[in-house]
Amino acid sequence: MKWKEEFQHGIIWQDFQHKQLVGNINALISSVTTGNIDEKTFRKTARFVVEYCNTHFKIEEAYMKSHGYPRTNAHVAQHNEFIKELNMLLHEDSADYSEKSSVLLNNLLKLFAEHILTTDKYFAQFLIKHKLV
Repeated sequence: MKWKEEFQHGIIWQDFQHKQLVGNINALISSVTTGNIDEKTFRKTARFVVEYCNTHFKIEEAYMKSHGYPRTNAHVAQHNEFIKELNMLLHEDSADYSEKSSVLLNNLLKLFAEHILTTDKYFAQFLIKHKLV
């Protein structure tokens, strides 16, 4: 997945973090495609995703709450659903890291397409429209 200008929402910190996510998605795509997946590779990507969620989601949610974003509840619900799916995957007993990596990749691609390119874009437009950034 190549980073495209249309992926940018105009919020520097948000775009930077989204770009980092795309870089990690690309690394995971490469590993899954080549079959070069082991526990270490899976855990490295999973650790990034957990840190990403802890940082990115919290920053967004703090901005939403402090600026009265009207779609906060729906946006946070999407964050929580992704975290729930991630936690289920990370606590799964399976040692099939190839399968777990494929599931993680699908979840990340879904997050990018259904959340970042739409839900996050609405949020960024709100911040820009109201001159909050």
